Amino acid sequence: MKKNIITLSAALLALGLTGCANTEALEKNIADLTTKVDSLSAKVDSLSNENASIKNSASSAASAANAAADTAQQALDAANKANERLDNVVSSYKK
Repeated sequence: MKKNIITLSAALLALGLTGCANTEALEKNIADLTTKVDSLSAKVDSLSNENASIKNSASSAASAANAAADTAQQALDAANKANERLDNVVSSYKK
């Protein structure tokens, strides 16, 4: 992304050099483009950091969901075993 922005600004700069004889206007355009490129670079860095943070949060949420699923399965297994024991107790009292 940064390479595209730099390439675009270089192309605009080259076009500005060939089509504009006024160096003051050209210098102002270069300064404006440099400011815009710096601003876009900062935004890209910020979005990259935000994206990494979101990925970490999603990974943590997935781990928590997996842990909850495991715990639920263990509880279900324990309940099934308890029901089997109760069924065995009830059948032993029958005449």
